[in-house]
Amino acid sequence: MTRYCDAHIHLSHSKEPFFAPNEQYFCASSCHSKEEFESLGRYLPSGRSGYPHFRYSLHSSASLHSSASLRNASDGATIPTAKDQLIDGAPWQNHRFCQDSLKTRLASFAPSGRSLPYVFATYGIHPQSPLLKNKSLIEEELSYMENLIIDKKIIAIGECGFDFFTPEFRSTATEQETVFNEQLFLAQKYNLPLVLHLRKSIEKIFTYSRQLKKIPAVVFHSFPGTFREAQSLTNHGINAFFSFGKPILNGKKASIDCVQNLPLQNLLFETDAPYQTLKGETETFPTDIKKVYRKACELRKINLEELSETVFKNFQIAFENSVILF
Repeated sequence: MTRYCDAHIHLSHSKEPFFAPNEQYFCASSCHSKEEFESLGRYLPSGRSGYPHFRYSLHSSASLHSSASLRNASDGATIPTAKDQLIDGAPWQNHRFCQDSLKTRLASFAPSGRSLPYVFATYGIHPQSPLLKNKSLIEEELSYMENLIIDKKIIAIGECGFDFFTPEFRSTATEQETVFNEQLFLAQKYNLPLVLHLRKSIEKIFTYSRQLKKIPAVVFHSFPGTFREAQSLTNHGINAFFSFGKPILNGKKASIDCVQNLPLQNLLFETDAPYQTLKGETETFPTDIKKVYRKACELRKINLEELSETVFKNFQIAFENSVILF
């Protein structure tokens, strides 16, 4: 069984994940609005919006073909079984489970020729958000985010951070910092990982080293820095995970250097689907994570099995307070 972990994807905008029965796909799907977050409900039993990261376990020795129900490991709520869903007329292929003890049983319910994805949600106010200059709307977003945290519906805050790529984005630098500080506060308050977006702003994050040390983990989405900058961040005591995607397929030297030389336990991989396309592409797909893994194996000179198992462990550690997998 090969496990692929996609540390950053926008599943609410991308194509359906399609993986073979001998593959497992885990992803952290980034959301930036209530609509995006609720759209992930299609990956859950009965389409229950907003529960993409809950862990389910079978509390009966009976087969899934029986009327045994699934219990939410967080609050004990009973979830309809596959049989219940079919009785209700809900087609099985529209539902997904995030669970920790049913891997051997779920295969019989998966659509032919594919496996079930494990979908987890993150939520953040993006530094490019058009809401940045609207204080009341930002307050509403922060309140909504905190409610998601309290209800244990997200595994991390983000993506958030800084984007100074264009003059337009740089003009909101003050607002970006204000909103980032609010999200950093929530991450500290609730002991949640932070997923960072940094464009032309890597030096800015070093000013937050003391605060980031207090966060259980910091995931650097599509890390834009150099190997030395990555080393410096870890030397500052930050529990940092550096995520890389298609730029390593496109010959980006700094990213390749990082993948080749950073400790394997600090690496994650991503697609950023449907974005981060290569030349000639119009869209990135969830299955492109396989291409990223293959390239990483080539760069590290290790086999796919070793990379897969190590990154799987990294994914669990990065989101340790929220993701309980196998």
